[in-house]
Amino acid sequence: AGQESFRSITRSYYRGAAGALLVYDITRRETFNHLASWLEDARQHANANMTIMLVGNKCDLSHRRAVSFEEGEQFAKENGLIFMEASAKTAQNVEEV
Repeated sequence: AGQESFRSITRSYYRGAAGALLVYDITRRETFNHLASWLEDARQHANANMTIMLVGNKCDLSHRRAVSFEEGEQFAKENGLIFMEASAKTAQNVEEV
């Protein structure tokens, strides 16, 4: 639900949530560029104590990488988020997330 049309729907999911995953596609920079907006939305509508984890997805496609691991790590550090890269396709780090 990354499209703008879903934003009002997703706000209802924040209520009562203990945690949230902010997921971007490491092969598509535009998904990374929208993180600040989604993070602001989550923090505005969720419990202040909610844990937020940043996940760079599709790490199995590192040859097509558009966002470096370091960029994701830095964004997470600057915003107090837990960070990990994962691959839904290969299940790499899926259990850890």
